Amino acid sequence: MPIFFMDDDSRPGAALPRPAFVRCHVVGQQEDQVLVVSTALDHVEAEDGTTQFRARPNQLEPAIWS
Repeated sequence: MPIFFMDDDSRPGAALPRPAFVRCHVVGQQEDQVLVVSTALDHVEAEDGTTQFRARPNQLEPAIWS
């Protein structure tokens, strides 16, 4: 079950998956230029407890800190 909703995205029948932003940090890079990122710093995990995921560089955006 998705945990991130904005506005009316949570209504029944809403199309999933939806784009979302989750803070992460890069923990490695594989030979195919795919990055390994961790979401553990905010305690975000998959249902099976996974906190490391593969992501393409164009799927990430730099953090904007105030």
